[in-house]
Amino acid sequence: MQVRVTGRHSLWKVSPGDAERLSGFEVGDWVRSKPSLGTRPSYDWNSIGKESLAVVHSIQETGYLELACCFRKGRWIAHHTDIEKVPCFKVGQHVRFRTGLSEPRWGWRGAQPDSRGIITSVHADGEVRIAFFDLPGLWRGDPADLEIEHIFEVGEWVKLRGDVSNWKSVGPGSVGVVQGIGYDGDEWDGSIYVGFCGEQERWAGPTSHLERVERLMIGQKVRVKLSVKQPRFGWSGHSHGSVGTISAIDADGKLRIYTPVGSKTWMLDPSEVELVEDEELHIGDWVKVRASISTPTHQWGEVNHSSTGVVHRMENGDLWVSFCFLEKLWLCKASEMERIRPFKVGDKVKIREGLVTPRWGWGMETHASKGQVVGVDANGKLRIKFHWREGRPWIGDPADIVLDES
Repeated sequence: MQVRVTGRHSLWKVSPGDAERLSGFEVGDWVRSKPSLGTRPSYDWNSIGKESLAVVHSIQETGYLELACCFRKGRWIAHHTDIEKVPCFKVGQHVRFRTGLSEPRWGWRGAQPDSRGIITSVHADGEVRIAFFDLPGLWRGDPADLEIEHIFEVGEWVKLRGDVSNWKSVGPGSVGVVQGIGYDGDEWDGSIYVGFCGEQERWAGPTSHLERVERLMIGQKVRVKLSVKQPRFGWSGHSHGSVGTISAIDADGKLRIYTPVGSKTWMLDPSEVELVEDEELHIGDWVKVRASISTPTHQWGEVNHSSTGVVHRMENGDLWVSFCFLEKLWLCKASEMERIRPFKVGDKVKIREGLVTPRWGWGMETHASKGQVVGVDANGKLRIKFHWREGRPWIGDPADIVLDES
């Protein structure tokens, strides 16, 4: 095999038997014993506890790591195959006690099972100092007794997780904007306020019911998801094939969409849309009509959703596409087409499953036939040499052919 070595410009050839895989760990990584080890001893990790967290102190050339943890003096050795990385705790993170914890390692010391706080410092051995909202001073803790409580900032976009029950018109997958956090006196009570479009009242609930989503921005192009049969605020004369530009976003996430054909602003719920990436087409690209287009601007003619063509000419958003079964070029809008992978000479192919009759007949082939592309015309027409066949190649429409992945 060939290996890239730091400081060398060329690859270094080495026998697989003369090399070993590096541990992949770095000094400072947080680790724990792999759950798959079960009760098998891993040096003295058993005396530490399978749930305990440790920090990599040094790395030895033999594949062994020197580890440190906050409640044990000195360090101990473990092999890199017996441990796995875990996310490290960081200053500024919100934390709470792990669910089901009977008692922290050094006792409660004034804290309660539902206490929440912020990490103010993290030691090299993993020990943390926490500022709890209901306690004076800093509280010393073992990170294995804690879990991170994800906090969302005002203005962040979130959605309800799939296992959360409905609230008014809001359900799993609904997208909203964080409006604030809930307090009990001077302490955060663990709840988050979210504004969902179409609801005057703010949703309130625990952070565990939410997850972050990428926020939409003014200027982005969107369309309604095919899974949405009827948008909450109506179609306003549009359809699944309509692509619009976000012109404004309300504080609760409601989108105001501009489209050239719209007589008024089209309003949409952000959970109902998907981004449309600008995929600029070029002459020579292989294309087909988008699944979201029910009827092209210039009608179908002999073309359908499965037809495969090649872009022959472009002008002011119009495309002229060459199909192997048409004598004339087919006119359409660029926004109605999507780029697909072209067939190439050398591709291993077979006839599409479920096809009743190929465009120019079966010849001597069947669905079991497998072959190789030996020619591709400018209009996409394929010439295929099937196994065990002599003579001239089989002529086929690319819409009737698929790649042979077997």
